[in-house]
Amino acid sequence: MRYQIGEAVFQRAAHHDSIKALWDTKWSKRAATGIHPFNDANLEDFKEVFAQLIEMDLQPPYDFERYAGPFFPVAERLEEQATAAEADGHLSTASKLYLRAAALYRIARFPTPQSPKQKVAWERNKAAYLKGAQYMNPPIVEKVIPHKHGLPGTSEENSVIPVYIRLPSDSNKTYFPTIINIFGLDGYRTEFTPGSTGAVSRGWACIAVEVPGTADCPALQDDPESPDRLFSSILDWVEQQEWVEKGKVVAWGRSTGGYYAVRVAHTHPHRLAGVVAQGAGTHHMFDPEWLDVTSHLDYAFDLAHSLALKFGYKDVESMKKDSRRRFSLLENGILDRPSTRLLLVNGTADEIFPIEDSLLTLQHGSVKEARFLPGLRHMGDPAATKLILEWIPKLLQTIPSASASTGNEHAVNGHAVNGEVAVNRDNPLKAQLSFPVEVK
Repeated sequence: MRYQIGEAVFQRAAHHDSIKALWDTKWSKRAATGIHPFNDANLEDFKEVFAQLIEMDLQPPYDFERYAGPFFPVAERLEEQATAAEADGHLSTASKLYLRAAALYRIARFPTPQSPKQKVAWERNKAAYLKGAQYMNPPIVEKVIPHKHGLPGTSEENSVIPVYIRLPSDSNKTYFPTIINIFGLDGYRTEFTPGSTGAVSRGWACIAVEVPGTADCPALQDDPESPDRLFSSILDWVEQQEWVEKGKVVAWGRSTGGYYAVRVAHTHPHRLAGVVAQGAGTHHMFDPEWLDVTSHLDYAFDLAHSLALKFGYKDVESMKKDSRRRFSLLENGILDRPSTRLLLVNGTADEIFPIEDSLLTLQHGSVKEARFLPGLRHMGDPAATKLILEWIPKLLQTIPSASASTGNEHAVNGHAVNGEVAVNRDNPLKAQLSFPVEVK
């Protein structure tokens, strides 16, 4: 198959040459601006670490045990400073120091905890993050949801789903529209700061949820239907919370989380007011030919290998054999089901999950809404998030407030949209688009 990114599939990105190239060409800029995966980070902390990593001359395929080592001394020093600030009553300073330490532990375990030291880093990442997050205004706290729908006779049975929640500090309200943030392949719930800050500033409660095969998610990673059970348990719990405004629950999945967002929009349509799938894969992400090339493109490390581990495969070759048949939302019929309101957003030059997956999703099931941003890469930010944060309030305005409803019903699946899409199935890139589906 020929993908829209064209000749880029044959071009090896410079950052794959060495750890020095990764820092110089990609990550130093992200660390300086605090964008994924450097949320809550301080550039000077990472300069110190990467100076050591560069001195070690690490090159792919990386030894992640060696890679993780230099992060620990810097993070531990910050934790000591945070503890001292906390003891002196300087809680704002302590919060920032703990979060800086958490950011270091996050990158130490990145992209997924594979080595023993990376697994330790993940545990320390959680501990430092919650110590810092408790002093935010409003705070982030952890809750544990019973996995009521876990599959009997498996590790899901009697398991729990750890989530983070953050509620607006508005003392005049007792319930809020609620956003379920679905994290992805390498972004876990300890990256909740920017998304939750944006949500609570708009008067929305928010929940951080991880997906099968990542972090602490108990859902079976190699079972294509495990996310359905996962979200049944999560939504059961959400609907019991007094602070959730009934009928105003929206899911927002990013990257690999977008894959699960598309799925839940079709499997639980009457329980969600709407869903945002940003940078989602659905079908072509599992193409053997895509898996052959994606690891030398935009992703910081070996993407295909990380995806194989996440979906429960021992290696990429095993994943190439049957992952599309088992996990494709097209081949398992999910895309042809009715869905709730679903917004698809991405950059057309996505080298993580091809834009063809979003275009394909438009050709099936209910009418959907979309915005594809020409020339932008995976997820289309920063423009994409701005558009999404305009779409969600408009969606919520179409739903009666809780005071005007019984307060007990599930969200009603809304299919009505102000526009239609006529897609040329032979060449979906020549789709005839009209609002609200835009390529602009």
